[in-house]
Amino acid sequence: MATYLGFSFAAFLLGIPSSGNINQPASYAEQSTTWGLFVHDDWRVNSKLTLNIGLRWELEGALTERFNRSVSGFDFNAVQPIEAAVKAKYALNPTPEIPAEQFRARGGLTFAGVGGESRALYNTPKKNFMPRIGFAYKLNDKTVARGGYGVFFGFLGQRRGDVIQSGFSTTTPLNVTLNNGLNFIETLSNPFQGGLNAIPGASEGIQTFLGRSVTFFNQNPLSPYMQRWQLSLQRELPGGFMAELGYVGNRGTHIEITRNINATPIQYLSSSPTRDQTRISYLSQNVRNPFAGIAPPGLFLSGANIARERLLRPYPHFDAVNTTNNDGYSWYHSMHLSMEKRFSKGYTLQASYTFSKFMEAISYLNAADPLPTEVISDMDRPHRLAVSGIFELPFGKGRRLLHDINPISSHLVSGWQVSGIYTFQSGPPLNWGNVIFNGDVKNIRLPGDQQTTQRWINVDAGFNRVSSQQLASNVRTFPLRFGFLRADKINNFDIGIIKKTFIGEKKELQFRGELLNAFNHPLLFTTQINLTPQNAAFGQVTAGTQENYPRRVQLTLKFIF
Repeated sequence: MATYLGFSFAAFLLGIPSSGNINQPASYAEQSTTWGLFVHDDWRVNSKLTLNIGLRWELEGALTERFNRSVSGFDFNAVQPIEAAVKAKYALNPTPEIPAEQFRARGGLTFAGVGGESRALYNTPKKNFMPRIGFAYKLNDKTVARGGYGVFFGFLGQRRGDVIQSGFSTTTPLNVTLNNGLNFIETLSNPFQGGLNAIPGASEGIQTFLGRSVTFFNQNPLSPYMQRWQLSLQRELPGGFMAELGYVGNRGTHIEITRNINATPIQYLSSSPTRDQTRISYLSQNVRNPFAGIAPPGLFLSGANIARERLLRPYPHFDAVNTTNNDGYSWYHSMHLSMEKRFSKGYTLQASYTFSKFMEAISYLNAADPLPTEVISDMDRPHRLAVSGIFELPFGKGRRLLHDINPISSHLVSGWQVSGIYTFQSGPPLNWGNVIFNGDVKNIRLPGDQQTTQRWINVDAGFNRVSSQQLASNVRTFPLRFGFLRADKINNFDIGIIKKTFIGEKKELQFRGELLNAFNHPLLFTTQINLTPQNAAFGQVTAGTQENYPRRVQLTLKFIF
Protein backbone atom coordinates (compact mmCIF):
# COMPACT_ATOMS: atom_id res chain seq x y z
CA MET A 1 0.00 0.00 0.00
CA ALA A 2 1.34 3.43 -0.96
CA THR A 3 0.06 6.69 0.54
CA TYR A 4 0.51 10.20 -0.86
CA LEU A 5 -0.55 13.43 0.86
CA GLY A 6 0.05 16.91 -0.56
CA PHE A 7 -0.40 20.25 1.15
CA SER A 8 0.68 23.89 1.03
CA PHE A 9 2.42 25.59 3.95
CA ALA A 10 -0.73 27.54 4.84
CA ALA A 11 -2.88 24.42 4.65
CA PHE A 12 -0.33 22.60 6.82
CA LEU A 13 -0.73 25.23 9.54
CA LEU A 14 -4.49 24.66 9.41
CA GLY A 15 -4.12 20.89 9.39
CA ILE A 16 -5.81 20.55 6.00
CA PRO A 17 -4.36 18.54 3.08
CA SER A 18 -4.78 19.70 -0.51
CA SER A 19 -4.48 16.40 -2.34
CA GLY A 20 -3.52 12.79 -1.87
CA ASN A 21 -4.33 9.17 -2.50
CA ILE A 22 -3.80 5.68 -1.19
CA ASN A 23 -2.78 3.05 -3.70
CA GLN A 24 -3.61 -0.57 -2.89
CA PRO A 25 -1.62 -2.68 -5.38
CA ALA A 26 -2.43 -6.31 -5.91
CA SER A 27 -0.19 -9.01 -4.51
CA TYR A 28 0.23 -12.44 -6.04
CA ALA A 29 1.64 -15.90 -5.43
CA GLU A 30 2.09 -17.49 -8.82
CA GLN A 31 3.64 -20.71 -9.98
CA SER A 32 4.01 -23.01 -12.95
CA THR A 33 5.62 -26.43 -13.11
CA THR A 34 7.70 -28.20 -15.74
CA TRP A 35 8.46 -31.92 -15.91
CA GLY A 36 11.02 -33.36 -18.25
CA LEU A 37 12.06 -36.86 -19.27
CA PHE A 38 15.26 -37.40 -21.26
CA VAL A 39 16.80 -40.46 -22.86
CA HIS A 40 20.25 -40.26 -24.44
CA ASP A 41 22.88 -42.63 -25.77
CA ASP A 42 26.33 -42.29 -27.34
CA TRP A 43 26.87 -45.08 -29.86
CA ARG A 44 30.34 -45.76 -31.17
CA VAL A 45 29.44 -47.45 -34.45
CA ASN A 46 33.05 -48.11 -35.45
CA SER A 47 36.48 -46.54 -35.16
CA LYS A 48 35.45 -43.66 -37.43
CA LEU A 49 31.79 -42.96 -36.63
CA THR A 50 30.15 -41.98 -33.33
CA LEU A 51 26.46 -41.17 -33.00
CA ASN A 52 24.71 -39.18 -30.26
CA ILE A 53 20.98 -39.90 -30.12
CA GLY A 54 18.47 -38.54 -27.63
CA LEU A 55 14.81 -37.74 -27.05
CA ARG A 56 13.39 -35.30 -24.53
CA TRP A 57 9.75 -34.86 -23.52
CA GLU A 58 8.57 -31.87 -21.49
CA LEU A 59 5.21 -31.42 -19.80
CA GLU A 60 4.59 -27.88 -18.63
CA GLY A 61 1.83 -26.99 -16.22
CA ALA A 62 -0.14 -23.79 -16.73
CA LEU A 63 0.47 -20.65 -14.71
CA THR A 64 -1.73 -20.42 -11.60
CA GLU A 65 -2.22 -17.92 -8.78
CA ARG A 66 -2.74 -19.36 -5.32
CA PHE A 67 -5.88 -17.31 -4.63
CA ASN A 68 -7.09 -16.96 -8.24
CA ARG A 69 -6.26 -13.25 -8.32
CA SER A 70 -5.82 -13.12 -12.08
CA VAL A 71 -7.56 -12.57 -15.36
CA SER A 72 -7.81 -15.77 -17.34
CA GLY A 73 -9.26 -15.29 -20.81
CA PHE A 74 -11.77 -13.27 -22.82
CA ASP A 75 -15.31 -14.40 -23.55
CA PHE A 76 -15.80 -13.17 -27.12
CA ASN A 77 -19.53 -13.96 -27.12
CA ALA A 78 -20.44 -12.51 -23.72
CA VAL A 79 -23.25 -9.95 -24.01
CA GLN A 80 -22.50 -6.85 -21.97
CA PRO A 81 -25.46 -5.87 -19.72
CA ILE A 82 -25.41 -2.43 -21.32
CA GLU A 83 -25.69 -3.72 -24.90
CA ALA A 84 -29.44 -3.29 -25.40
CA ALA A 85 -29.48 0.28 -24.09
CA VAL A 86 -26.34 1.23 -26.01
CA LYS A 87 -27.67 -0.34 -29.20
CA ALA A 88 -30.93 1.60 -28.94
CA LYS A 89 -29.03 4.85 -28.43
CA TYR A 90 -26.66 4.07 -31.30
CA ALA A 91 -29.65 3.54 -33.62
CA LEU A 92 -30.52 7.22 -33.20
CA ASN A 93 -27.20 8.30 -34.76
CA PRO A 94 -25.59 5.30 -36.52
CA THR A 95 -22.42 5.57 -38.57
CA PRO A 96 -22.83 4.25 -42.15
CA GLU A 97 -20.17 1.53 -41.84
CA ILE A 98 -22.08 -0.41 -39.16
CA PRO A 99 -25.88 -0.66 -39.42
CA ALA A 100 -27.73 -0.30 -36.13
CA GLU A 101 -28.77 -3.96 -36.05
CA GLN A 102 -25.10 -5.03 -36.34
CA PHE A 103 -23.73 -2.82 -33.56
CA ARG A 104 -22.57 -4.90 -30.61
CA ALA A 105 -21.14 -4.60 -27.13
CA ARG A 106 -19.88 -8.15 -26.83
CA GLY A 107 -16.90 -9.63 -25.05
CA GLY A 108 -15.36 -9.31 -21.59
CA LEU A 109 -12.73 -10.67 -19.28
CA THR A 110 -12.98 -14.01 -17.50
CA PHE A 111 -11.21 -14.86 -14.26
CA ALA A 112 -9.48 -17.90 -12.84
CA GLY A 113 -11.78 -20.07 -10.72
CA VAL A 114 -14.87 -17.94 -11.45
CA GLY A 115 -17.97 -19.01 -13.40
CA GLY A 116 -16.70 -22.49 -14.10
CA GLU A 117 -13.27 -21.29 -15.26
CA SER A 118 -10.30 -23.45 -14.35
CA ARG A 119 -7.66 -22.29 -11.90
CA ALA A 120 -5.16 -22.82 -14.72
CA LEU A 121 -4.87 -19.61 -16.72
CA TYR A 122 -4.62 -21.45 -20.05
CA ASN A 123 -4.28 -24.92 -21.56
CA THR A 124 -0.81 -26.30 -22.22
CA PRO A 125 0.42 -28.59 -25.03
CA LYS A 126 1.07 -32.20 -24.09
CA LYS A 127 3.17 -33.40 -27.03
CA ASN A 128 6.40 -31.45 -26.73
CA PHE A 129 8.80 -34.14 -27.95
CA MET A 130 12.33 -33.01 -28.78
CA PRO A 131 14.56 -35.39 -30.75
CA ARG A 132 18.30 -34.73 -30.92
CA ILE A 133 20.86 -36.48 -33.08
CA GLY A 134 24.53 -35.80 -33.66
CA PHE A 135 27.49 -37.47 -35.28
CA ALA A 136 31.25 -37.26 -35.52
CA TYR A 137 32.99 -38.94 -38.46
CA LYS A 138 36.74 -39.27 -38.77
CA LEU A 139 37.60 -38.75 -42.44
CA ASN A 140 41.34 -39.28 -41.80
CA ASP A 141 43.85 -38.77 -39.02
CA LYS A 142 43.64 -34.98 -39.31
CA THR A 143 40.07 -34.32 -40.47
CA VAL A 144 36.77 -34.78 -38.64
CA ALA A 145 33.23 -34.03 -39.80
CA ARG A 146 30.61 -33.17 -37.18
CA GLY A 147 26.92 -32.46 -37.43
CA GLY A 148 23.65 -32.53 -35.57
CA TYR A 149 19.98 -31.67 -35.40
CA GLY A 150 17.75 -30.89 -32.45
CA VAL A 151 14.39 -29.47 -31.42
CA PHE A 152 14.13 -27.12 -28.43
CA PHE A 153 10.84 -25.87 -26.94
CA GLY A 154 10.35 -22.60 -25.10
CA PHE A 155 8.31 -21.95 -21.96
CA LEU A 156 4.81 -20.57 -21.47
CA GLY A 157 4.60 -20.13 -17.72
CA GLN A 158 6.14 -18.11 -14.92
CA ARG A 159 9.51 -17.97 -16.68
CA ARG A 160 7.94 -15.91 -19.49
CA GLY A 161 5.41 -13.69 -17.72
CA ASP A 162 3.27 -12.95 -14.70
CA VAL A 163 -0.40 -13.11 -13.83
CA ILE A 164 -2.73 -10.34 -15.07
CA GLN A 165 -4.46 -8.59 -12.17
CA SER A 166 -6.95 -6.17 -13.70
CA GLY A 167 -9.50 -5.38 -10.96
CA PHE A 168 -7.35 -6.60 -8.08
CA SER A 169 -5.88 -3.23 -7.15
CA THR A 170 -7.38 0.19 -6.54
CA THR A 171 -6.53 3.79 -5.72
CA THR A 172 -8.55 5.91 -3.30
CA PRO A 173 -8.28 9.66 -3.98
CA LEU A 174 -8.44 12.16 -1.13
CA ASN A 175 -11.61 14.28 -1.48
CA VAL A 176 -10.73 17.32 0.61
CA THR A 177 -13.76 19.43 -0.30
CA LEU A 178 -16.92 19.11 -2.35
CA ASN A 179 -17.74 22.85 -2.58
CA ASN A 180 -14.48 24.51 -3.63
CA GLY A 181 -13.19 25.07 -0.12
CA LEU A 182 -16.27 26.37 1.68
CA ASN A 183 -16.14 23.28 3.84
CA PHE A 184 -13.37 20.74 4.32
CA ILE A 185 -14.17 17.10 4.98
CA GLU A 186 -10.65 15.75 5.47
CA THR A 187 -7.82 16.70 7.82
CA LEU A 188 -4.20 15.72 8.14
CA SER A 189 -4.96 14.07 11.47
CA ASN A 190 -7.83 12.05 10.04
CA PRO A 191 -7.70 11.76 6.22
CA PHE A 192 -9.81 9.31 4.22
CA GLN A 193 -12.70 9.47 6.68
CA GLY A 194 -14.97 7.83 4.15
CA GLY A 195 -12.78 4.75 4.06
CA LEU A 196 -10.87 3.20 1.21
CA ASN A 197 -12.34 2.10 -2.07
CA ALA A 198 -13.17 -1.59 -2.14
CA ILE A 199 -11.04 -3.77 -4.36
CA PRO A 200 -13.50 -5.29 -6.86
CA GLY A 201 -11.40 -8.30 -7.78
CA ALA A 202 -13.42 -10.45 -10.19
CA SER A 203 -16.81 -9.26 -8.90
CA GLU A 204 -17.50 -7.02 -11.92
CA GLY A 205 -17.04 -9.97 -14.29
CA ILE A 206 -17.20 -9.09 -17.97
CA GLN A 207 -17.71 -5.40 -17.06
CA THR A 208 -14.22 -5.20 -15.54
CA PHE A 209 -12.26 -2.28 -17.01
CA LEU A 210 -14.99 -1.13 -19.39
CA GLY A 211 -13.66 1.86 -21.30
CA ARG A 212 -10.07 0.91 -20.55
CA SER A 213 -7.39 -1.32 -22.05
CA VAL A 214 -7.50 -4.99 -21.06
CA THR A 215 -5.11 -7.89 -21.44
CA PHE A 216 -5.85 -11.59 -21.29
CA PHE A 217 -4.16 -14.95 -21.78
CA ASN A 218 -4.42 -16.88 -25.02
CA GLN A 219 -6.36 -19.90 -23.79
CA ASN A 220 -4.75 -22.37 -26.19
CA PRO A 221 -1.16 -21.24 -26.73
CA LEU A 222 1.36 -23.26 -28.68
CA SER A 223 4.83 -23.77 -27.27
CA PRO A 224 7.38 -21.89 -29.39
CA TYR A 225 10.17 -24.13 -30.59
CA MET A 226 13.45 -23.96 -32.46
CA GLN A 227 14.87 -26.48 -34.90
CA ARG A 228 18.65 -26.22 -35.06
CA TRP A 229 21.06 -28.02 -37.32
CA GLN A 230 24.74 -27.72 -38.07
CA LEU A 231 27.53 -29.29 -40.08
CA SER A 232 31.25 -28.61 -39.75
CA LEU A 233 34.67 -29.83 -40.84
CA GLN A 234 37.66 -29.65 -38.49
CA ARG A 235 41.17 -29.99 -39.86
CA GLU A 236 44.55 -30.08 -38.12
CA LEU A 237 47.06 -27.95 -40.03
CA PRO A 238 50.85 -27.81 -39.88
CA GLY A 239 52.41 -25.80 -37.08
CA GLY A 240 49.83 -26.73 -34.46
CA PHE A 241 46.96 -24.84 -36.09
CA MET A 242 43.41 -26.13 -36.18
CA ALA A 243 40.82 -24.84 -38.67
CA GLU A 244 37.06 -25.28 -38.71
CA LEU A 245 34.51 -24.50 -41.40
CA GLY A 246 30.88 -24.85 -40.40
CA TYR A 247 27.28 -24.07 -41.21
CA VAL A 248 24.55 -23.41 -38.62
CA GLY A 249 20.84 -23.09 -39.33
CA ASN A 250 17.85 -22.36 -37.12
CA ARG A 251 14.11 -22.27 -37.76
CA GLY A 252 11.80 -20.72 -35.18
CA THR A 253 8.14 -21.77 -35.18
CA HIS A 254 5.08 -20.71 -33.15
CA ILE A 255 6.91 -17.66 -31.78
CA GLU A 256 4.69 -15.69 -29.43
CA ILE A 257 3.47 -12.28 -30.64
CA THR A 258 1.60 -9.71 -28.58
CA ARG A 259 -1.14 -7.92 -30.47
CA ASN A 260 -4.17 -5.69 -30.00
CA ILE A 261 -7.25 -7.42 -31.40
CA ASN A 262 -9.25 -4.20 -31.03
CA ALA A 263 -7.37 -2.22 -33.68
CA THR A 264 -9.23 -0.28 -36.35
CA PRO A 265 -10.06 -2.74 -39.16
CA ILE A 266 -7.97 -2.35 -42.31
CA GLN A 267 -10.97 -1.70 -44.56
CA TYR A 268 -11.70 1.59 -42.81
CA LEU A 269 -8.18 2.99 -43.24
CA SER A 270 -6.89 4.97 -46.19
CA SER A 271 -4.88 3.15 -48.85
CA SER A 272 -3.57 6.38 -50.37
CA PRO A 273 0.26 6.69 -50.57
CA THR A 274 -0.13 10.35 -49.57
CA ARG A 275 -1.88 11.95 -46.64
CA ASP A 276 -5.63 11.44 -46.92
CA GLN A 277 -6.98 14.30 -44.87
CA THR A 278 -10.56 13.48 -45.82
CA ARG A 279 -10.26 9.98 -44.32
CA ILE A 280 -8.35 11.26 -41.27
CA SER A 281 -11.02 13.87 -40.54
CA TYR A 282 -13.81 11.38 -41.10
CA LEU A 283 -12.40 8.78 -38.68
CA SER A 284 -11.53 11.35 -36.01
CA GLN A 285 -14.84 13.21 -36.30
CA ASN A 286 -16.82 13.37 -33.08
CA VAL A 287 -20.20 11.67 -33.21
CA ARG A 288 -22.81 11.05 -30.53
CA ASN A 289 -21.51 8.63 -27.92
CA PRO A 290 -23.99 5.75 -27.47
CA PHE A 291 -22.28 4.75 -24.22
CA ALA A 292 -22.75 8.12 -22.51
CA GLY A 293 -24.95 7.88 -19.44
CA ILE A 294 -25.21 4.10 -19.74
CA ALA A 295 -21.76 2.60 -19.24
CA PRO A 296 -19.76 2.91 -16.01
CA PRO A 297 -17.26 5.79 -16.05
CA GLY A 298 -14.36 4.99 -18.36
CA LEU A 299 -11.63 6.76 -20.29
CA PHE A 300 -13.96 7.55 -23.19
CA LEU A 301 -17.35 6.05 -22.33
CA SER A 302 -18.64 8.99 -20.28
CA GLY A 303 -18.33 11.86 -22.77
CA ALA A 304 -21.24 13.09 -24.85
CA ASN A 305 -19.22 12.59 -28.04
CA ILE A 306 -16.81 9.96 -29.26
CA ALA A 307 -14.48 9.64 -32.25
CA ARG A 308 -16.14 7.74 -35.08
CA GLU A 309 -13.12 5.43 -35.36
CA ARG A 310 -13.77 4.00 -31.89
CA LEU A 311 -17.22 2.80 -32.89
CA LEU A 312 -15.73 0.87 -35.83
CA ARG A 313 -13.57 -1.32 -33.62
CA PRO A 314 -14.58 -4.94 -32.92
CA TYR A 315 -15.01 -4.20 -29.20
CA PRO A 316 -16.02 -0.52 -28.98
CA HIS A 317 -16.61 -0.69 -25.22
CA PHE A 318 -12.89 -1.25 -24.60
CA ASP A 319 -9.74 0.60 -25.60
CA ALA A 320 -6.94 -1.85 -26.50
CA VAL A 321 -7.69 -5.56 -26.09
CA ASN A 322 -4.31 -7.22 -25.84
CA THR A 323 -3.45 -10.89 -26.04
CA THR A 324 -0.92 -13.14 -27.75
CA ASN A 325 -0.84 -15.61 -30.60
CA ASN A 326 1.77 -17.99 -31.98
CA ASP A 327 1.88 -16.84 -35.59
CA GLY A 328 5.53 -15.76 -35.42
CA TYR A 329 8.41 -17.52 -37.13
CA SER A 330 12.06 -16.90 -37.96
CA TRP A 331 14.98 -18.42 -39.82
CA TYR A 332 18.74 -18.07 -39.49
CA HIS A 333 21.63 -19.25 -41.65
CA SER A 334 25.32 -18.74 -41.00
CA MET A 335 28.76 -19.76 -42.21
CA HIS A 336 31.46 -19.97 -39.57
CA LEU A 337 35.20 -20.06 -40.15
CA SER A 338 37.69 -20.28 -37.28
CA MET A 339 41.41 -20.81 -36.81
CA GLU A 340 43.14 -21.67 -33.57
CA LYS A 341 46.79 -22.00 -32.61
CA ARG A 342 47.06 -23.53 -29.17
CA PHE A 343 49.70 -22.18 -26.82
CA SER A 344 53.15 -23.31 -27.90
CA LYS A 345 56.41 -21.60 -28.80
CA GLY A 346 55.38 -18.64 -26.70
CA TYR A 347 52.08 -17.66 -28.32
CA THR A 348 48.48 -18.61 -28.89
CA LEU A 349 46.13 -17.27 -31.54
CA GLN A 350 42.41 -17.52 -32.16
CA ALA A 351 40.37 -16.04 -34.99
CA SER A 352 36.76 -16.56 -36.00
CA TYR A 353 34.51 -15.06 -38.65
CA THR A 354 30.75 -15.51 -39.00
CA PHE A 355 28.68 -14.54 -42.01
CA SER A 356 24.96 -14.83 -41.33
CA LYS A 357 21.44 -13.70 -42.09
CA PHE A 358 18.56 -13.59 -39.60
CA MET A 359 15.00 -13.07 -40.86
CA GLU A 360 11.84 -12.98 -38.79
CA ALA A 361 8.10 -12.46 -38.87
CA ILE A 362 7.15 -11.44 -35.34
CA SER A 363 5.69 -7.96 -35.86
CA TYR A 364 2.67 -6.54 -37.67
CA LEU A 365 3.15 -3.77 -40.21
CA ASN A 366 -0.42 -2.70 -39.44
CA ALA A 367 -2.08 -3.52 -36.13
CA ALA A 368 -5.01 -5.26 -37.82
CA ASP A 369 -2.99 -7.24 -40.39
CA PRO A 370 -3.90 -10.95 -40.44
CA LEU A 371 -0.26 -12.09 -40.47
CA PRO A 372 3.08 -10.67 -39.31
CA THR A 373 5.40 -9.10 -41.87
CA GLU A 374 8.58 -10.85 -43.02
CA VAL A 375 11.56 -8.59 -42.46
CA ILE A 376 15.24 -8.60 -41.53
CA SER A 377 15.54 -9.15 -37.78
CA ASP A 378 16.63 -6.32 -35.53
CA MET A 379 19.10 -8.88 -34.11
CA ASP A 380 20.69 -9.50 -37.53
CA ARG A 381 24.45 -8.92 -37.62
CA PRO A 382 25.72 -10.27 -40.97
CA HIS A 383 29.45 -9.94 -40.22
CA ARG A 384 31.32 -10.69 -37.02
CA LEU A 385 35.09 -11.05 -36.72
CA ALA A 386 36.91 -11.77 -33.47
CA VAL A 387 40.70 -12.15 -33.22
CA SER A 388 42.56 -12.74 -29.97
CA GLY A 389 46.07 -13.74 -29.06
CA ILE A 390 48.68 -13.93 -26.33
CA PHE A 391 52.40 -13.50 -27.00
CA GLU A 392 54.98 -14.34 -24.35
CA LEU A 393 58.06 -12.17 -24.83
CA PRO A 394 61.17 -14.37 -25.37
CA PHE A 395 63.33 -12.73 -22.70
CA GLY A 396 64.84 -14.14 -19.52
CA LYS A 397 65.47 -17.51 -17.97
CA GLY A 398 64.49 -20.40 -20.22
CA ARG A 399 63.86 -18.12 -23.22
CA ARG A 400 65.69 -17.59 -26.48
CA LEU A 401 66.99 -14.15 -25.58
CA LEU A 402 68.76 -12.85 -22.46
CA HIS A 403 68.54 -16.24 -20.83
CA ASP A 404 72.02 -16.07 -19.25
CA ILE A 405 71.85 -12.68 -17.55
CA ASN A 406 72.16 -12.23 -13.78
CA PRO A 407 69.19 -13.18 -11.56
CA ILE A 408 68.18 -9.60 -10.72
CA SER A 409 68.07 -8.55 -14.38
CA SER A 410 66.34 -11.82 -15.24
CA HIS A 411 63.48 -10.95 -12.83
CA LEU A 412 63.04 -7.64 -14.62
CA VAL A 413 63.02 -8.85 -18.22
CA SER A 414 61.29 -12.22 -17.92
CA GLY A 415 57.62 -13.09 -17.47
CA TRP A 416 56.20 -10.47 -19.83
CA GLN A 417 53.11 -11.22 -21.91
CA VAL A 418 51.20 -9.10 -24.39
CA SER A 419 47.57 -9.91 -25.24
CA GLY A 420 44.99 -8.40 -27.50
CA ILE A 421 41.39 -8.83 -28.65
CA TYR A 422 39.92 -7.27 -31.76
CA THR A 423 36.18 -7.38 -32.42
CA PHE A 424 34.28 -6.20 -35.48
CA GLN A 425 30.52 -6.58 -35.83
CA SER A 426 27.96 -5.12 -38.20
CA GLY A 427 25.52 -2.64 -36.75
CA PRO A 428 21.81 -3.42 -36.25
CA PRO A 429 19.22 -2.52 -38.89
CA LEU A 430 17.47 0.82 -38.46
CA ASN A 431 13.81 0.71 -37.40
CA TRP A 432 11.56 2.88 -39.57
CA GLY A 433 8.19 4.43 -38.91
CA ASN A 434 5.22 5.10 -41.16
CA VAL A 435 6.97 7.50 -43.57
CA ILE A 436 6.31 8.78 -47.08
CA PHE A 437 9.17 7.99 -49.44
CA ASN A 438 9.29 8.71 -53.15
CA GLY A 439 12.53 7.46 -54.63
CA ASP A 440 14.98 4.56 -54.68
CA VAL A 441 15.49 3.19 -51.15
CA LYS A 442 19.06 2.22 -52.06
CA ASN A 443 19.92 5.92 -52.20
CA ILE A 444 19.12 6.33 -48.50
CA ARG A 445 22.39 4.67 -47.50
CA LEU A 446 25.52 6.80 -47.31
CA PRO A 447 29.00 5.29 -47.82
CA GLY A 448 30.78 4.66 -44.54
CA ASP A 449 33.32 7.43 -45.08
CA GLN A 450 30.48 9.95 -45.51
CA GLN A 451 28.50 9.02 -42.42
CA THR A 452 28.75 11.52 -39.57
CA THR A 453 26.76 12.17 -36.42
CA GLN A 454 25.10 15.07 -38.25
CA ARG A 455 24.23 13.07 -41.38
CA TRP A 456 23.98 9.32 -40.88
CA ILE A 457 21.67 8.75 -43.86
CA ASN A 458 20.88 10.61 -47.06
CA VAL A 459 17.93 12.70 -45.92
CA ASP A 460 17.46 14.00 -49.48
CA ALA A 461 16.87 10.59 -51.04
CA GLY A 462 13.14 11.09 -51.43
CA PHE A 463 11.52 11.57 -48.02
CA ASN A 464 8.50 13.79 -47.62
CA ARG A 465 9.53 16.06 -44.74
CA VAL A 466 6.51 18.38 -44.60
CA SER A 467 4.77 17.97 -41.24
CA SER A 468 1.33 18.75 -42.58
CA GLN A 469 1.63 16.03 -45.23
CA GLN A 470 2.56 13.07 -43.00
CA LEU A 471 0.50 9.88 -42.99
CA ALA A 472 -2.18 8.95 -40.47
CA SER A 473 -5.14 6.55 -40.38
CA ASN A 474 -3.64 4.70 -43.35
CA VAL A 475 -2.57 1.22 -44.38
CA ARG A 476 1.20 1.23 -43.96
CA THR A 477 3.40 -0.15 -46.75
CA PHE A 478 6.87 1.19 -45.88
CA PRO A 479 8.87 -1.73 -44.37
CA LEU A 480 9.99 -1.90 -40.75
CA ARG A 481 13.66 -2.44 -41.61
CA PHE A 482 16.12 -2.82 -44.49
CA GLY A 483 19.20 -5.04 -44.37
CA PHE A 484 21.44 -2.37 -45.95
CA LEU A 485 20.45 0.51 -43.63
CA ARG A 486 22.18 0.04 -40.31
CA ALA A 487 23.35 1.82 -37.20
CA ASP A 488 26.97 2.05 -36.06
CA LYS A 489 29.23 -1.03 -36.08
CA ILE A 490 31.46 -2.43 -33.35
CA ASN A 491 35.16 -1.81 -34.04
CA ASN A 492 37.01 -2.45 -30.79
CA PHE A 493 40.54 -3.24 -29.62
CA ASP A 494 41.41 -4.42 -26.10
CA ILE A 495 45.11 -4.63 -25.23
CA GLY A 496 46.73 -6.08 -22.15
CA ILE A 497 50.26 -6.31 -20.70
CA ILE A 498 51.06 -8.87 -18.01
CA LYS A 499 54.24 -9.18 -15.94
CA LYS A 500 54.72 -12.32 -13.84
CA THR A 501 57.48 -12.36 -11.24
CA PHE A 502 58.09 -15.62 -9.43
CA ILE A 503 59.25 -15.41 -5.82
CA GLY A 504 60.64 -18.80 -5.01
CA GLU A 505 58.72 -21.80 -6.29
CA LYS A 506 55.25 -21.17 -4.81
CA LYS A 507 54.77 -17.42 -4.81
CA GLU A 508 54.05 -15.10 -7.70
CA LEU A 509 53.63 -11.35 -8.07
CA GLN A 510 51.48 -10.48 -11.07
CA PHE A 511 51.05 -7.05 -12.61
CA ARG A 512 48.36 -6.43 -15.25
CA GLY A 513 47.88 -3.32 -17.31
CA GLU A 514 44.79 -3.35 -19.56
CA LEU A 515 43.49 -0.89 -22.13
CA LEU A 516 39.82 -1.55 -22.84
CA ASN A 517 38.67 0.09 -26.07
CA ALA A 518 42.32 0.96 -26.50
CA PHE A 519 41.87 3.27 -29.51
CA ASN A 520 38.73 4.89 -28.09
CA HIS A 521 36.44 3.97 -30.96
CA PRO A 522 32.96 5.25 -30.02
CA LEU A 523 29.91 3.11 -30.67
CA LEU A 524 27.08 5.51 -31.42
CA PHE A 525 23.71 4.89 -29.81
CA THR A 526 21.69 2.70 -32.17
CA THR A 527 18.36 3.95 -30.80
CA GLN A 528 19.26 7.63 -30.99
CA ILE A 529 19.36 8.06 -34.75
CA ASN A 530 16.48 10.36 -35.59
CA LEU A 531 14.33 8.70 -38.27
CA THR A 532 11.39 11.11 -38.21
CA PRO A 533 11.47 12.95 -41.57
CA GLN A 534 9.54 16.01 -40.38
CA ASN A 535 11.93 16.53 -37.46
CA ALA A 536 14.69 19.12 -37.87
CA ALA A 537 17.20 16.54 -36.53
CA PHE A 538 16.21 13.90 -39.10
CA GLY A 539 19.18 11.67 -39.94
CA GLN A 540 21.27 12.84 -37.00
CA VAL A 541 22.69 10.86 -34.08
CA THR A 542 21.13 12.76 -31.20
CA ALA A 543 22.51 10.91 -28.14
CA GLY A 544 24.91 12.82 -25.93
CA THR A 545 27.00 9.79 -24.98
CA GLN A 546 28.33 6.72 -26.73
CA GLU A 547 26.84 3.26 -26.28
CA ASN A 548 30.12 1.56 -25.36
CA TYR A 549 32.65 2.59 -22.73
CA PRO A 550 35.28 5.18 -23.62
CA ARG A 551 38.88 4.04 -23.31
CA ARG A 552 39.50 2.62 -19.84
CA VAL A 553 42.86 1.88 -18.24
CA GLN A 554 42.95 -0.79 -15.55
CA LEU A 555 46.05 -1.47 -13.45
CA THR A 556 46.10 -4.52 -11.17
CA LEU A 557 48.72 -5.91 -8.82
CA LYS A 558 48.09 -9.40 -7.48
CA PHE A 559 50.09 -11.56 -5.08
CA ILE A 560 49.54 -15.30 -5.49
CA PHE A 561 50.71 -17.72 -2.84
